[in-house]
Amino acid sequence: MSTSILTAKTRIALPQSAALIKQTADYYRSHDCDVQDDLGLTRISVSIGHIHLSSSADGLDVEVGATTEVGVVQMKAAIISLLQGAAPEADFDCRWKGAGKSNGKLPNFRELRVGQITDLSPHMRRVRLHGIDLDAYDSDSVHIRLLIPPRGQAQPKWPTLAENGMPVWPSGEDMIEQRVYTIRNMDAKAGWIDVDFVMHGDNGPGSSFALHASEGDLVAMTGPLGNALPDADWMLFAGDETALPAIGRYLAEMPAHVAGHAIIEVGNADDMIEVATKSQIKVTWLFRDDASEVQHSLIQDAVRAIEIPKGEKSVSCWAGVEQDDYKPLHSYWRKEVGLSRDECTPMTFWRKTS
Repeated sequence: MSTSILTAKTRIALPQSAALIKQTADYYRSHDCDVQDDLGLTRISVSIGHIHLSSSADGLDVEVGATTEVGVVQMKAAIISLLQGAAPEADFDCRWKGAGKSNGKLPNFRELRVGQITDLSPHMRRVRLHGIDLDAYDSDSVHIRLLIPPRGQAQPKWPTLAENGMPVWPSGEDMIEQRVYTIRNMDAKAGWIDVDFVMHGDNGPGSSFALHASEGDLVAMTGPLGNALPDADWMLFAGDETALPAIGRYLAEMPAHVAGHAIIEVGNADDMIEVATKSQIKVTWLFRDDASEVQHSLIQDAVRAIEIPKGEKSVSCWAGVEQDDYKPLHSYWRKEVGLSRDECTPMTFWRKTS
């Protein structure tokens, strides 16, 4: 049964739009997306939908498509943000026709209140967040965009959605911080979600929020984000603390017949937490404090040591890693192992700042 695609279109008055289309296409090719050029129309396939770009006498014609209204809204913001970054002096005051109509709010915007706080390890804290109407988040897309207001602000000024599809963020003393997190557990009917935070003091908005959180504090979220994992018989998960909540969520949902490996890098044995699974996936913990000889990186070496049964059964490899590990893992899986883009999903979960 085919899934219907919802679309939205706009025209942006941009000079030299052909060059901008090429720049955009090159960006998506570099991220292993399928890009096709066909008689002046550039077709880009991404994880949640598509983007079609063409240059006309009046500027740039854009179509985005996804299977849900929220997906269309997310696609609008994604392409406008990318185009703005490529042409910061241009005017992107466009209007969209079709699906994903704006009501002025971010997709599935929900306010949440802090409830129970639990320390899972010296560097991982679980915060239960309570809200209403959470059914849209009970899905295969397990990530959210958490909106963190200034500490102590009882009535935050939340971002709104402009007609061109881009969020409008409060500034100055009302500035909202945003970070992507995983819904580790949830009960939509009871009205709560659990979010796990890597704790590193006041260094970063997420850690700072979790460090100082008290019952009743207000945050918000939008989303959900991400795609369902492939239905594979053999899975490989790899990541450090930042990916641990996602790996734990995925392992909890893996069926009993699935085999494979989960490689989790943490500081030391005190940072291990329970990651229950009904599957046959073997969990291996890597400890940075004990690392001695490393050829590529701790997690890259561990991934390379795993024999992937390509061709014997359906496989899927997933990684949530620091930026320096992303490209080497992507190249290893795609070029050395020969996996297709549908068989491997490496992602950058964080970037070193020094």
